[in-house]
Amino acid sequence: MTDLERFVAERSPRWKRLESLLDEAQRMPEIALGRARLHELLVLYRSACADLNQARVLTANPQLLGTVNQLVGRAYRFIYQRRRGSVPIQWKRFFLREIPATFRREERWVRRAAIALALGAVVGFTAVIRDPAQARALLPDQFFTQSPAARVEKIESGKEPIDTLRKATEFGSFLYTHNIQVSFLTFALGALTFAGAVVMLFYNGVLLGAVAAQYLREGAGTFFVAWVGPHGALEIPSIVFAGAAGLIAGRALLFPGEPGRPAALRAAFPAVFRMLCACAVLLVFAGLIEGSFSQLSARAVPYPVKIAVAAVLFAAMNAWLFLGGARDAT
Repeated sequence: MTDLERFVAERSPRWKRLESLLDEAQRMPEIALGRARLHELLVLYRSACADLNQARVLTANPQLLGTVNQLVGRAYRFIYQRRRGSVPIQWKRFFLREIPATFRREERWVRRAAIALALGAVVGFTAVIRDPAQARALLPDQFFTQSPAARVEKIESGKEPIDTLRKATEFGSFLYTHNIQVSFLTFALGALTFAGAVVMLFYNGVLLGAVAAQYLREGAGTFFVAWVGPHGALEIPSIVFAGAAGLIAGRALLFPGEPGRPAALRAAFPAVFRMLCACAVLLVFAGLIEGSFSQLSARAVPYPVKIAVAAVLFAAMNAWLFLGGARDAT
């Protein structure tokens, strides 16, 4: 067997595999290829480039050189477009396929963040149920301007606090700006310290549990669920998701492992970016709902209707993030 024959026999399987991956890339969205196959395609492309140079040394056969050259050019165009970003972002695919795929892949971090918040809620709720005086130690002073019962009485017997579209828009803008700040702080603490996100989530859970216990003790538990539920169905998970993104970034920054910190951060960035985009969208909707629908009294919208809306919003959010979209994402 000549050197050329041996060379072709050794390299042909790799060329066929590269061709197969490029065919798959043409038939399906890039996101469906997955990180592993995209990495394999890049490795095979580099190998094919080296093979083309070696083939030119071994032979002048136009058929062989043409075949390998065409394969290398095809792979180059695919990788060049992907890296240069010449293919515009497909927003529909981004929100309906890539974001849900990311949330499914990073679900373990979402669960850990949710557990931190839930534990805080249990601590805050239990403390206030057992000893109402503990509320003073757990909650800021702004929660004690009036009792839960007095607040319910004022809302249900007074004028609707939000009676125009302008008021709803302005109040909603303030609320989602505030909520985005809280979520970003949770993310930043996680990204920089890792444990900071856990502490922030736990603290927010304590506040939520303590306030819920206050309303329940004064016989206003249904009001609390109807009041917090519609916007909380999106707002509370968003803070959890921001914390989960912070934990992912914090792990890459502080515990990068063998690949090293730069490689770990590059690998974590796509997931973190997608999760924060989802948080931003959810928080905008939560702010608009909190600034309008959530503020309506039972005279305008009965409690069961508001609670049902909260359940539908929560189910829709989970269906979007954990049930829909592609099965893989880079």
